[in-house]
Amino acid sequence: MRGHVRKRRTWEFIVDIGLHPVTGRSRQKSKSGFATKKEAESALQELIRYVDAGGDPSPERIGLTDYLHRWLDHQRTRGIRSRTLDGYEGYIRREIVPAIGRLELVKVRPGHIRAVLATMQHRQLSPATIAQARSVLGSALRQAVADGFIPANPVAAVKRPRVQRRELHWPTYAQVGALLEASRGTMWEVPILLAAVTGARRSEVLGLSWEDVDLKTGTILIRRGVQPVRHFKERTAEFTPLKTKRSHRVVQLPAFALELIRRHRRAQLKRRTELGARWRDPLDDLGRPVALVCDRGDGFFIYPDSITSAFKRLAAKAGMHPDTRLHDVRHAVATELGRRGVHPVIVSAVLGHASPAFTIAVYQHAWQEGPAEAAAALQAALSHFPRWQSVGTRRGSQPQPPDAGEEISGQEGWGGEDSNLRPADYETAPDQRYLFRTLPIRLPSFPGPSRDRRGTDRCYESPQRRCSRSVMRPVECTGLQGWRGSVSVASS
Repeated sequence: MRGHVRKRRTWEFIVDIGLHPVTGRSRQKSKSGFATKKEAESALQELIRYVDAGGDPSPERIGLTDYLHRWLDHQRTRGIRSRTLDGYEGYIRREIVPAIGRLELVKVRPGHIRAVLATMQHRQLSPATIAQARSVLGSALRQAVADGFIPANPVAAVKRPRVQRRELHWPTYAQVGALLEASRGTMWEVPILLAAVTGARRSEVLGLSWEDVDLKTGTILIRRGVQPVRHFKERTAEFTPLKTKRSHRVVQLPAFALELIRRHRRAQLKRRTELGARWRDPLDDLGRPVALVCDRGDGFFIYPDSITSAFKRLAAKAGMHPDTRLHDVRHAVATELGRRGVHPVIVSAVLGHASPAFTIAVYQHAWQEGPAEAAAALQAALSHFPRWQSVGTRRGSQPQPPDAGEEISGQEGWGGEDSNLRPADYETAPDQRYLFRTLPIRLPSFPGPSRDRRGTDRCYESPQRRCSRSVMRPVECTGLQGWRGSVSVASS
């Protein structure tokens, strides 16, 4: 690529950018308005480096609004969930386009992004909503960089708003039992029961079909979900793939839940017979009818937001916190399984998490007794070796602090939890003097006490003496110059 600079009213550069892909004619690109020759040459070199790195020297002139709509269409082809796409479209339509939609894509700067976020903040939207809008715009412009429309993503220069995690109110299993009682006899009994005994997500519960349920063994295959969609002004739902590959799983029902599901199946078949042609089985992606376990009464989908609203009413009757969500029942299942000693790998498989590491990270409080169990296991494994038993023993009993008034001059009992002293009758048991053997490092001798590398007081006029932090018999030190205190000598 060749180029040069020249002076007219201002300095400008002209550069050859190759042949036109359609006409085959040579093309040039120029830019003027530079005050000095050096500025023009610098801009020319920057353009040459950009083109050599694969950039488009003559990018398409496209508005930000047009590009964002094009980006949404691309996301639909990638199989993004309709619920997620609705959220993206809402942020673009309500927040981004009204503020900066008239700009050309190449002219969007970090200041424009900050203006969008500031407008949202002025409207007192939550930090989480503002951060999500920034994320959507950042993802779209990141794709614009990859497509060669812009050299850099301006959103990267704008800090993400700080979002505080909301306090979660997970119900106890006693409250979950009260929730099941409150839902008894309603159309929400079976969906809430399945959520409480399987830990399944809302979409997974509503997507269960009878071909996924084995009424003999009580196993359930979770393989698809249900998401709400909007067609014009009508609210409806449709089948959707699960969140992750590990979300495909088999879950075992408890005996009491299996019996209730069997009764529900018989009642549903009776309703199906009564309705006849009015019964509506939803269709899957291949156009085949699907018999749902949880239906709205005529075989069709339960709208997902409807069960969320019903849960709020039933949760209030069960005495749960007003902020408790249906998804928090899933958290309650994971917590209860962990507290009852179920292995994290099994809990992860039941919940359909991406990995057991994620389960442990989120629900580590459920295994809070794990360190104590580990210590007890090591105690049981090593306790039969005499060497690894207790270091010090009082004759006939465990060491106890002396009663008040029993102190002996120079041997003033235990002296508190920070004291180095030991009672006079404290001795080391045979072959149990040291739990770990360490050798102090000898330092140059000089009068007065000092510290060795073990952190113990040591008298260098009497090198055989050291402080009573080791398990030794206390004696009165008389070999120190200008310092007296209770030290000890090894009894070995």
